[in-house]
Amino acid sequence: MLSELRDEEPAAGLEFRYQLNIEDAYTLKDCGAVVFADATAEGGDEPALVEIGPAAGIAFTSHEMSPASVLALCHELFGRAPRAYLLAVRGYDWEMGEGLSERARANLARATKVLRRFLKERA
Repeated sequence: MLSELRDEEPAAGLEFRYQLNIEDAYTLKDCGAVVFADATAEGGDEPALVEIGPAAGIAFTSHEMSPASVLALCHELFGRAPRAYLLAVRGYDWEMGEGLSERARANLARATKVLRRFLKERA
């Protein structure tokens, strides 16, 4: 999931991605700040929101890009990258299926609160 805050717009925009791609560098080029939210198998139930920066990484395919790699490509192509944050939300079951487990649903609710608080502080 990709949420962007543009410098000239007071409200946040919201974009969803199954995975990040090289084209996302173009999407970010005019953003003032961006929050990447992603499920993780690590950490506790409390969502973590941390600032990240550009970092070029090599992946087997361009369809396996990290947020830091997208930021690095944005900087390389457009001479700048937005301020960026990663919101890590703990997940538990990684098998194919529909819906979220109760624990994951609770973590998503906590992550929503963390993100809302963060956006309110920036407004």
